[in-house]
Parts: sequence; structure tokens; C-alpha cells
Amino acid sequence: MKPSWRGAWWRWARAWLVGLLLAGACRNAAPPGRGDEAHEQGEGREATDGGAPVEAVHVEPRQAESWGLLVGPPLVTDIRAELVLPGVLGTDDNRTARVASLVPGQLAALESDLGSRVRVGQVLALLNSPEFARSQTAYLQARAQVLLSRRDYERARALWESQALEEREFLRRQAQFQEHLALLAAAEGVLRALGLSPADLAQLDALLLDEDPGGSTPSGVTPLLPLRSPLGGVVLERAAVVGDPVEPGKVLFTVSDLSVLWAHLDAYEHQLPALGTDAELVIRTPLFPDREFPARITVVAQQVDPSLRTVRVRAEVPNPDGLLRPNLYVQGFLRQRAPGESRLVVPAEAVQLHGGRHVVFVEVPPEAGESHRVFQVRGVEVGEALSLGRVILGGVGRDEAVVLKGAFSLKAELAKGVGGHGHVH
Repeated sequence: MKPSWRGAWWRWARAWLVGLLLAGACRNAAPPGRGDEAHEQGEGREATDGGAPVEAVHVEPRQAESWGLLVGPPLVTDIRAELVLPGVLGTDDNRTARVASLVPGQLAALESDLGSRVRVGQVLALLNSPEFARSQTAYLQARAQVLLSRRDYERARALWESQALEEREFLRRQAQFQEHLALLAAAEGVLRALGLSPADLAQLDALLLDEDPGGSTPSGVTPLLPLRSPLGGVVLERAAVVGDPVEPGKVLFTVSDLSVLWAHLDAYEHQLPALGTDAELVIRTPLFPDREFPARITVVAQQVDPSLRTVRVRAEVPNPDGLLRPNLYVQGFLRQRAPGESRLVVPAEAVQLHGGRHVVFVEVPPEAGESHRVFQVRGVEVGEALSLGRVILGGVGRDEAVVLKGAFSLKAELAKGVGGHGHVH
């Protein structure tokens, strides 16, 4: 009996001690939920209407200036959608000329260089060409024959009218005069094709007539053929070196008027219904990210590329400032508008990804006595991306001061802060 009594007593004492320890632990425990609430208050986070924390960055004005922060309201637009057409710029073939010689010779002098701006008729180079000299001589001979045969024709006409000359002789001299006129026209045509102006021909005539209609001594027949620019523009190519032999048809200069360029764009088959000469088109290039250049569709190809399944589109791009250049890669944006609708757009860099959501930074008035600028994080609902920026469907108003440039710097500082607040001094 003795061993049994001792075992029961030991079990009772052990249960009593465990109960005592549990009761003390319950008396020292805090009420449920109090620990979480104290932790939240210790972080010092403010709350919005929905109970979500408000995050903000406080920045000194000098620091904001050094970051290049740009603040302003969102852009309001009625653009509903855009189609993107990749492409490249080229010269306007209707405003481009390739200068070559029609006669053989040797390059004697250069009067312009690569990149030079030239006027219509400006001399680009001088070509030493004996054939050019012979062409001038043939012209002068034809001119002399015309002068002589004209006198014979006029004399014969006077005699024929007075019946002192037979009609047959009069018709012979008339035919001879007309033949010499035709030879003169042909010789003159050769010189005009070689680039001689009416003033140059007048100087040649002065040699024959022994008079100077321009008031200066004529230079006479010369083997130096001037190669002139047929239009005003810029010398884009030069394949000419002094002393080089020149064969007929060899292109020596390429001159183009760059005030208007062509954009060669590629459109996919499903984009064909939106293409038309009345479609709104703008050209953008990474070289000038803040600029857009209006363009006009002039040609849509009538066939689809069998391998790429694209259609070539040509558009005219005015370039009055000369910012755009041939062979630049560009993007064309075909815009579809919805008149009467208004959508808010901010630059793509203004929208940042923070905490798994899209946000922007909105500048709010600082508290009384605070000298910092305060930028508040605002969650937004984003729409499609346009060439103007990202569409904002909700989260900010059209009159709010949104950080349009420099939002990444604010996001980086926010990540360094404690409790959702960043302070930059």
C-alpha cells in the first residue's frame, strides 16, 4: 500500500504545479490585438481613407533642382489609339539631282565640297573637255552661216517681189536659210544640254558679232565646261577628285533639297484599312524624343511583300529646320482620334512600379513651417501606351501637379526611407 500512496501523491503535486504556472502566464499576457496596434503606431505611418499607408518623399528645393524634377498637370488628349509603323528616312527623289557630264574630259577644278549648300545654277566643278570646245566652235559656225544665209534670203526676197529673180532661185535660198537655222538650233541644243545659260550663249554671239551685250569682254571659246547644280540644296555625295578622267554619265555629285524628306514605312496586312492619304501621321525618332514631325501619306504600295507580309508606305515629312536626316530610323504613328473624349496622359517615365502597383508622384503642399517639397505616392490605373506617354485611367486628376520627369529618383529615395517616408537633405 505504501508505494501506491506515494505515486498518487506525486501525480497530484505535478498537476498542481503545472496549473499554477499556466495561470501566471495568462495574467502576464496582453489582450489580443494590442501588440499589432502598438507596432503600427510605433512606425508613425499616416492612413488614407481606406486605411492604406500614405507614402511621401520630402526633398529640399536644391536637391529637387539638381535631379531635374519637372512637375505639371497631365496632358489631356482625344487620341483613342495609335498604329506604329517602323521605317527609315530617305531623300525626296523629286528634290534630288545627280550631276554628271555628258562629254568626256578631265576634272580641272572643284568649286564645292561634301556638305556644301548650293544654289540653283551654282558651279560645282570645272571639266577640261576638248569636245566642249568643239561644240562651241560648231555653234559659232552655224551662227555665221545663219547670218550669211539670212542676208542672201532677204536679198532674194526683195528681188523676187520686184520680179527681178526667178521663183526657183528664191525658194532655193529660202530653203538654205531654213536649213542653216536648223543646224544652229541643233548646235545651241548641244550647248544647253551641257549646261550653258542664255547669258553664256550671248557671250558666244558677241564673239561673232564683235560686240559685247553684257558690258564686259567675252571670255571666248574655252575647253572648261562648268558643271552646275540643277537645284538648290546640299551636296550629299562627291565622287570627284581634281585630275581624274571623267567619262560621260559618271555621277560626280548628288545634290538634294532636304527641306522635305520621304519616310519609307512598313505596315502589316491588318493595318491596311487604316492607311489613307487623309490619315493623321506623325514621325518620331529617338534622336529627338520630345519632338514629333507631322507627315502626309502619299503612296501606299499596291502589293504585299511575299516574305515579310508588309506593305511599303511612303510619306512626305517637312523638314524646315534641317533636324532630320536621310537614313535615320524612325517610327510613324497613325493616330485615331475620338472627338469629344478626353484622356489623361503622362510621360512613360512618370509611371513607376512600386510595391507591385503602378504609381506616380504628386506634389502636395508642405505642412506649416516646413521648407521641403513634398511628393506623395499615388497609385494609378494605367491604360495603353501612346507616343505621347502612358494613358492614366484613374488615380489622379487633370489639375494635379504630377512629377513628369525625375520620378525614378524619388522612387529610389523612397526605398531608402523608414515607414514609407523618404527625407532628402
